[in-house]
Order: sequence, then structure tokens, then C-alpha cells
Amino acid sequence: MFEKKDPAEKTVLMLLSNEYRPDPRVEREALTLLSEGYRVKVICWDRKCSRVANEFSNGVEVERIRTLSVKEIRSFIFNFPFFMIKMILRALRTNCNIVHSHDLDTLFQGVIVSKLKGIPLIYDAHEHYASMVFEDVPHLLSNFLDSFEKSLVGKADIVIAANERIAEILRDSSRFEPVVVMNCIDLRELPNNAKQRSREHDKLVVFYAGSLEPLRYLVEVTKLAISSQAFILRIAGSGRLADYIEKMSRESSNVEFFGYLSHRQLLDELKNADVSLCLLDPKNKNNRIGIPNRLFEAMALGVPVVASEGTLTGEIVKKHSCGLVLEWSEQNFLSAINALRDPAVRKKLGANGRMVAEKEYNWESMKSRLIAAYSSLSF
Repeated sequence: MFEKKDPAEKTVLMLLSNEYRPDPRVEREALTLLSEGYRVKVICWDRKCSRVANEFSNGVEVERIRTLSVKEIRSFIFNFPFFMIKMILRALRTNCNIVHSHDLDTLFQGVIVSKLKGIPLIYDAHEHYASMVFEDVPHLLSNFLDSFEKSLVGKADIVIAANERIAEILRDSSRFEPVVVMNCIDLRELPNNAKQRSREHDKLVVFYAGSLEPLRYLVEVTKLAISSQAFILRIAGSGRLADYIEKMSRESSNVEFFGYLSHRQLLDELKNADVSLCLLDPKNKNNRIGIPNRLFEAMALGVPVVASEGTLTGEIVKKHSCGLVLEWSEQNFLSAINALRDPAVRKKLGANGRMVAEKEYNWESMKSRLIAAYSSLSF
């Protein structure tokens, strides 16, 4: 056991495999810890070599690692070992008391740093990683990643999971009960004075923001927006489908593509929307157990959600009557859009979401779990 120290002397080193633009979940956790007297540093991966190498972001020290540019899965696999080695070396040179690994792709690095520096390790599972990459890598590799995660989880002094379903997967491998800290928005982040877009049409505005990847019905909904002319589709984000969506937006006024938006810009656009799109193909396990950040943000903003049957997201939407849940088909989706044309229906569903966001799904409720977990560490 380590010597007990005052929180003011504690420095948390967070390990992250994206470029921290910032990552909303990581930033909320970092700012919460700052408010509790911890110093926080993030070492992350600038995959596109486009960000400032070192900076302070709202009091969080950020150090970005660069490899060759990562553009697709093959370049990711090629560059990942170099990223791992650089992260371990940078972390070992950092004066810290706690190492906090975000997701499986930084867990091995966290284990090495924890062992060599003799400091506690926190594992923060945003996703079930093996399921997330299942469609993109050989199944043998996906199975290996699942086993690899289970072999490392027991090394962590605290395991944090983004929802209860992820916690269930990690529970048997963890030495301690996982702490569920959901990706809920801090209600103070909500825009109060977002500029309202002028509406020159009476079509429903459907908004999606997030990863532009397969298994989210993005291509299907884009085609429907163009062919049916029943709604305006606004999409923000980055990923493999970005070029396709951008091309469709140039060819049709019914599709608008924003590319990457800051979190503030994203919330402004979401507030201006009539419907938030949270569709996920349930054939993928990570889609079944994951919850997109847009769900809680839409609920907090009083925007009704369209979600997929057979997913945890759909279960939450059904439970709290804050949107519509459907099995994917063009007809089912257009029927949902037709039902949501009624302003009274949208108002009721949105109000239900806002009410439960204020009571339960908010960062004020979640951060107490994070603080309690950190306070349990002994040094």
C-alpha cells in the first residue's frame, strides 16, 4: 500500500488514443478532478498530425504524440505500436501519482506505467472495444482483444464503465466492483442563446452528430432524405462515410453536411433540430450495449430521439418516453418521421427527456461516483 497524500499533491495522468479536441467524456472527468484539487495531464494521439503538440486546455495539460498520419484501418494498425511505445516513454517521464487509461487501446500502456512507477491504475471503458472493431478486423483478432482486455482488467485498482452493460462484461475480470459513470452532459454546458436558424420550409429537421461509420443507417437515411423529400437531414462528424455524405450534400439541398463541429457548435445545431438521430444496427454487440452521447444531450435539450429496437439506447428511450424506437426499414423510419411532424408529440417527448435528464441523466449525478472512486484510492 502507498503512503497517503493530500489531494493537492496528486497528479492524474490520463492516457487517450484520440487527439483530445477535446473528448467530451474525458474533459468532463478531467475538469471534475481539477475542481477536486487534482492536477490533470492528458497524453493523447494526434493521428492526423494537425493539432498543437502541447497546450493547456481549461487548466488541463495536454501533450500530443505524433506518428505517421492515420487515415484508415491499415495505417492505424501500422502506427499503433509506435504510438504505444511513445506513450509509455512519455508517461514514464511524467511526474504523476495516478494513471487513468481511457479504453482498451491505452490499457496496456497504463499497466506498464502503473507497475514501473508503483502508482494506482484506473481503467475507464467507454466501449466494449472488441465488439466495436468486430466488423473491421478479422474475428480472430476481435476475440483476442476480448481476451486481452479480460487479462488486463484485473490489474486496475479501479474500473470505470460508461454504462451498466459494459460493467457486466468487465465484472468477472475485475478485482473490484466496476463504477458506472455514464456520458451524461453537464446541464451548465447547454446553450442558452443559440442562434435560431431561419426556416424557409415546413420539413422536419433531423440531426445526427458523431462517428460517420457503417452500422448507423447513415447511408440509408441520407438516401431517404433525398428520395422522399420528407425531411431535412443535417449531419456532423468525421469517419469513413464523410466523403459520401459530403457528396450527397452537394447534390441535394435536403442533406447538409457540417464536417467536424466543436461541442458547443454541435449543441447549438442539436438545439435547432426537431429530431435527434440515434440509430444503431443491433447486429453489432457494441451497438446493442453502447449509448451515444447524443442521447443524453438531446434529452437535456428537450429534443425527441429516434432510436433502434434491440439496443440499450432504445430501451432508455422507451422507458422514459423521450422519442420513438423502431426496427429499421424505410417504411418504419418514414412512419416515425410522419408521427413526429406533430408539434404536440415532439413537445411531449422532448419534455419527458428533459425531465429525466434533470433528475438522473446529468453530470452532476455522475461526477459524485467518479470523485468517490478516486477518494477510495490509498497511497
